[in-house]
Amino acid sequence: MRIFLLFVCMWAVCARSQDDPEMRRRVRSEKIEAILRTQDLRTLHTGKLVSLLSDDDAAVRCRALRAYGSIQDTSVLPLLVQGLTDPVHDVETAAAFAIGQTGTHLSPAGRAHLEHDLLWNRLGTTLAVDDLIEQIGNFGTKEGLQDLIIRVGNAYPRQHIDALVMAIARFGIRGITDPGAVRYLLSEIRNPDVQTWHIVYALQRIGDNPETRPELERLATLRQDPDPLVRLQLALLLGKVRELNTGKDPLQRMASTDGDWRVRVAALRSLAAYPLASDPTSLDIFRRAMYDGNMHVALSAIAALRSSDLAPRDTTGPAQEIFRGLTSIAANQGNGFVWQLQGESARTLGTILREDAYARIGRASWPNENLRADFLLAFGATGALQAEPALLDGVADQNPIVVCAALDGLADLARLHPENRELSSTVCNVLSSALARGDVAVVATAASMMADSLFRRDQSTADLLHILPRLRVPDDIEALQEVMSALGVLGDGRAVPALVGMLGQPDRSVALEAAHALRQITGNDYTRQIPDGDPLYTDMDFAYLRTLPDTIHVTIATSRGDIQADFYKDLAPFTIMSMLKLAGQRGFYRGLAFHRVVPNFVIQGGCPRGDGWGGPGYTIRSEFSSEHYLTGTVGIASAGKDTEGSQFFITHSPQPHLDGKYTVVGRVIHGQDVVDAIQRDDRLFDIRIR
Repeated sequence: MRIFLLFVCMWAVCARSQDDPEMRRRVRSEKIEAILRTQDLRTLHTGKLVSLLSDDDAAVRCRALRAYGSIQDTSVLPLLVQGLTDPVHDVETAAAFAIGQTGTHLSPAGRAHLEHDLLWNRLGTTLAVDDLIEQIGNFGTKEGLQDLIIRVGNAYPRQHIDALVMAIARFGIRGITDPGAVRYLLSEIRNPDVQTWHIVYALQRIGDNPETRPELERLATLRQDPDPLVRLQLALLLGKVRELNTGKDPLQRMASTDGDWRVRVAALRSLAAYPLASDPTSLDIFRRAMYDGNMHVALSAIAALRSSDLAPRDTTGPAQEIFRGLTSIAANQGNGFVWQLQGESARTLGTILREDAYARIGRASWPNENLRADFLLAFGATGALQAEPALLDGVADQNPIVVCAALDGLADLARLHPENRELSSTVCNVLSSALARGDVAVVATAASMMADSLFRRDQSTADLLHILPRLRVPDDIEALQEVMSALGVLGDGRAVPALVGMLGQPDRSVALEAAHALRQITGNDYTRQIPDGDPLYTDMDFAYLRTLPDTIHVTIATSRGDIQADFYKDLAPFTIMSMLKLAGQRGFYRGLAFHRVVPNFVIQGGCPRGDGWGGPGYTIRSEFSSEHYLTGTVGIASAGKDTEGSQFFITHSPQPHLDGKYTVVGRVIHGQDVVDAIQRDDRLFDIRIR
């Protein structure tokens, strides 16, 4: 009887603990921390992560599936597919994401088998239909796209339209298209239930297509659409199709009068692909845009001219006005122009006027290393042999930004004079000396040039093999990648032993590059020889993570003003913890530059070197999520999967091609105007929790 009573009491305690919200919260927290630990350490052999795919707690199942979206282990795909029948919608959505991320690593035959199963067996049994349709676009084959149009696009009544549109866009990003898919997009262009910019985005990702051309006149009317994202994507589409009679006029109108600077940037870049030299109207638009009050517009106009048909022989009034304007900005005698415009103008003059440009830009002064780097690139673009001494002086500089620009300038100069063997020999000697400097940026730049047929010589392999063992992860990851890539292109069997040794590198991106180089040299697959290793750096500070709220309000203070962003802990807990610790405990971000600004794309900062080649001294794992890159999304830069560090970027506009490939940490809540105002070399004062 006593045993029976004891059993009843124990059962009551257990039942009560299961109903206790605090107990459930604690158990869930422990399981999710176990998932994060496994995801970071890649300790898949324990079976713990697989077991949590069938956990009683839906939140745990969801988190486990999301972990596999970052790990991307093809061996568990059958279990990921099973997640599509979960009774909880969020779990099904996570399963679709994990499948889309993992399917990209399958062979063509594996992709075909997976897409067939999903389209014809799973699509009708899951509630995450939209998510699954879009994710198929990330890995599907051409046959899969055709089946998707049959299975979903031809169904009546029309359903899942927006999902199918974005799936077609994702196929297009990978260069896969089909006439039926294009016709489907065109048929939905005026559907009020679909985001029109998604459709135009998909069309521009597909590019010039026989199905699109007859509809250009109708599409061109979208330049008056109230949504700037529609106009932006239309501008990009017209630049790819290049239909003179239909495309030029709307591009001219958008480039000169659109109220959104992003649309004007896109229109200017596209307009430069049309004949300009014989078009005074377009030339006048560019001339005025060079002095636009919005720096992004002015810089984009000047840079876009480099891809135009303007040439030194163009002596018409409008063309000469542009050349005079560029010369005035590049000389900047009264310091009336910011250095970014000065450097961009010099590069454009060098590219268009070639040797005639050197007399215009060869005597400029440079108040900072970035401007000197721009001018060295301009010198190389001129093809003027008298620029060689200045470029060689740049190679001898102590600043890597200047050295890399000088190397690129020398390479351009030599490519414009391929018959000049003395110049090519000089460049080869310079590359050999540059490798010996050991700087990550200089080594990477020199190594990539050594892969060029113009600069190959017998000594190149020996030089690259000499520097290879001196490079270390994580600081030299990109240099290691470039050195091994060059060795693969050179195809010299002497590199095989050293490359085999690199297969054991703890950074998987480096090991994979070694395997790729070995395949180029030997024709054999070495990927199976890459061991599973522990990351070089881990920070399992769950106590700190627990102190952070789910939404972390952050201020990014800059020289242009404050940007207020929300970081979402659940999206990328370890990445966010790393950023906040760097900011709060080490003051890491104070005074760093925004070293990269691409108008209508991103601003990027967080590099301690100021040139994009630096980091915090460690790398962390990628933490991918199904979050989309919209305007103002804060993401983490990388040199490949699992190589993230301190560098982050913020988007100017939606960038769907980044989805699932770069870690998202949050979004701008206030201060997108500050993001839009930031220019290269503007300063980051601090990142702090509000």
